[in-house]
Amino acid sequence: MNEERQRQRTEGLCQLPSLSFPSSGRNGEDLNTDEAAVWKRVLSYRIAAYLQPQLILETHPGLGVSTTLYKRASPKSEFLTVNRALKMLPATIDLVDIDPFGAPWRFVDNVRQLIGIRSVIQISNGEAHAVVRNLRRAQQYPTNNFGRGLPRWVTREYLPRLEDLLRMKVQFFYAFPTTVRAVLSGRRLPQRLWSGCPQWMWWLSKYAP
Repeated sequence: MNEERQRQRTEGLCQLPSLSFPSSGRNGEDLNTDEAAVWKRVLSYRIAAYLQPQLILETHPGLGVSTTLYKRASPKSEFLTVNRALKMLPATIDLVDIDPFGAPWRFVDNVRQLIGIRSVIQISNGEAHAVVRNLRRAQQYPTNNFGRGLPRWVTREYLPRLEDLLRMKVQFFYAFPTTVRAVLSGRRLPQRLWSGCPQWMWWLSKYAP
């Protein structure tokens, strides 16, 4: 299993441009902490290169690893903070990246009015860790799916809730024991953007539906 995880991580790293990134950080901000961190960068880079978005909003830019990749993929993009984006209403944001350390719900609520039918939203949710460990008080919405039930929580509860809140379809997602990353949009995105990315990472592939 460790060899497979290393293979997934290496495969992802090979698809990123040669840039200078921070070598250490907090809360999983490193580039290559695990396969989930690596593939988050790969998908973000691919999406930005495909969209060439005019406006990008990162709610949690952290050490700037994703920002650096976005700038390489789409050099003409303008980067916004949430406050600045809200002042631009009714303009819509082309690409939104929500990546908090924990639950994303408050930030999803903040950006709902900033998105349009052609916007693309990437969302990370650290509640997966609480689901795996049966930490019932660490989730905003109660669930009975814990531990090995994480895949059921993802597909039957979490993703449908996102689609309902944002009135968008999930174009792709992957799940790791500590996080779920989802890409939503009102338009269909090409399947090649997700090529090679494992959807159920680590031991989750054993229990996925």
